[in-house]
Amino acid sequence: MQKWVDTRGGSSRFSQGQATNLRSQGLGSLWSLVLAGGHGERLRQYTEECFGAYRPKQYCAFMGKRSMIQHTWTRAKALSLPHQVVTVMDQSHWGYVRTQLIQESLGRLVWQPDNRGTGPGVFLPLSYIRAHDPHATVVLWPSDHFIFPAEPMIQVVRDAAALVQEQPHRMILLTVPPQSREQDYGWVIPGDRLPHPGGIQVREVRRFVEKPLGAQLEDIALSGGQWNTLVLIAKVQTLWEAGRQCIPEVVMPFEEHAGGIGTSNEQQRLLHLYRTMPSRNFSSDLLSLIPQQLHMMDLTGVCWSDWGRPERIHETLAYMRGHELLEAKGQSARQTWMKAGQHKRVQEELTVVTG
Repeated sequence: MQKWVDTRGGSSRFSQGQATNLRSQGLGSLWSLVLAGGHGERLRQYTEECFGAYRPKQYCAFMGKRSMIQHTWTRAKALSLPHQVVTVMDQSHWGYVRTQLIQESLGRLVWQPDNRGTGPGVFLPLSYIRAHDPHATVVLWPSDHFIFPAEPMIQVVRDAAALVQEQPHRMILLTVPPQSREQDYGWVIPGDRLPHPGGIQVREVRRFVEKPLGAQLEDIALSGGQWNTLVLIAKVQTLWEAGRQCIPEVVMPFEEHAGGIGTSNEQQRLLHLYRTMPSRNFSSDLLSLIPQQLHMMDLTGVCWSDWGRPERIHETLAYMRGHELLEAKGQSARQTWMKAGQHKRVQEELTVVTG
């Protein structure tokens, strides 16, 4: 039995009739958008050495038996119903991912004809969500990040989604405390704390700096800069309006594409659209231009790493080996945040990640 929807040839599940039914639900629900369209060129040589042949990093199991995208799907399905997990992939990746898809119970795959950067990579699948559930809250999940343990992060995302549901104009970005003066990451400079009756710690974003120059890092660090995880929680329409504002050359063609979703010529229309689709970066061409529309929530109690370079993978593997040794001695590497029952969950997750 097929467990996913392949949108390359259109699907009745994307029909306008179903979209109308979903619109009648009113408030919308929580969807997950998994970003897996990149080619992982910076790790090409490393993946060839590890696996004997090139494959995009998100489909690699650098640790244990499950790939990075499979771990991302697990996190996404902890928040969203399986049919509300939408994954964008490059159509050239089918050979790398088909065996992994058989093991998953997923919702929708959206195949981009070509990689035009994270701007189109976000708004193409977002157009499918918007067509079905325009009132939805959406969580953006990069598929090439290491996160352990996942539960604290999932709880923060739940809190952020609840806040966005209450205040739809907000877009919330998850950030992590920096461990080094990293130039390849995006940095978020915090502003004032915002009061919230639920005790959720939310701050304004004063400035967003994508891949800063070395001379900027000292000032950014002194300003309390945090690393951007690119995990963003927002209402679909709020994010869409931000796209119209910053990258209309990307968003407006996707509005036209939405009219063809579910039709027999859907893929042909998408191929035609991508012939003139510009390359845009979601962080530098959108987020960095609208700091006043962003809010940030700190992600603590986890090991987070963007596996964009081999040395980051090596650092994480060394960390996890140390974590395994502590667990074997009956100690917890996260005693500062664990409560009753959490230790067992971390042990179970450790088995999944490393087994």
